Amino acid sequence: MTRLLCSLLILSASLCHAQQPVGRASANAPKVPDGISYSVHQYRESDPLRAGQLGIAMPNDTKGSLPVVVCIHGGGWAKGDKDQMAWMAIRYAQRGYLGVTISYRLNHEAPLPACILDVKEAIRYVKSISDDLHADPERIAVLGYSAGAHLALMIGLSPEAAEFNSAAYPEQDSSVDCVVAISAPADLSERLKRRGKLGFIAEGQATDANFIRSISPLTWMNRQQVPVLMLHGDQDPIVPSYNYENFADKCDDLAIDNFELYVNEGGKHMFFFKEQATTHPIVDRFLAKHLKP
Repeated sequence: MTRLLCSLLILSASLCHAQQPVGRASANAPKVPDGISYSVHQYRESDPLRAGQLGIAMPNDTKGSLPVVVCIHGGGWAKGDKDQMAWMAIRYAQRGYLGVTISYRLNHEAPLPACILDVKEAIRYVKSISDDLHADPERIAVLGYSAGAHLALMIGLSPEAAEFNSAAYPEQDSSVDCVVAISAPADLSERLKRRGKLGFIAEGQATDANFIRSISPLTWMNRQQVPVLMLHGDQDPIVPSYNYENFADKCDDLAIDNFELYVNEGGKHMFFFKEQATTHPIVDRFLAKHLKP
């Protein structure tokens, strides 16, 4: 666990410095426990190849169709890889789900919104092979941390947005059934107001309020949105509290009653991983409620 926390601390730090191009993390195959199978799939051709991969963890004794938990790594849109969240996909496979961990193009490999198109394409890919995976395409949750939480919210809140559709797997859609957003940059427009420029956005659009609004989860909130669980530390210096506060306020304005918020008092950006005895049960209850494994 110490090694995991160190890796995640490195990833979270990149939120502050995401304008600097960085290399994709080296491949790091997960340790797979007995009773679980783990396989890597290429959901899109990509350069680098690993940017279009996902990992799938499933119980060996699978019978019937399993609900799916898709895990999306953080890293400031500039670092990370599916391998960073493979342990979480495996954790959910051990609990009777199909666990998926997604790679996507980082911002120096392709500028935003490429990563949004990628994660949506990955969802459609999983649905396209759901029969082979014993997966239930009608019971899918997306769970993301930090930049991955931004992507999870974009999947959940904008299922029919044409501007984020790569056109691959057109027989499927990108809809999911619920979202878990951990330390989520939910309001990029507010971030732009406070900073004047977003370093993780390509130079020509880093100050473009209309573009940034289009990739901000808050923009896509609506009365019919899927259930969202948001977990956040109230002392997060990297993704400040206005992100969950503005999201909660808009839920009130829209009379959205399927939003759940857990605020960790004194918690910083990494609180979720440091306090797993508290945070994991909160997420587990939410997933069981909405996916009914």
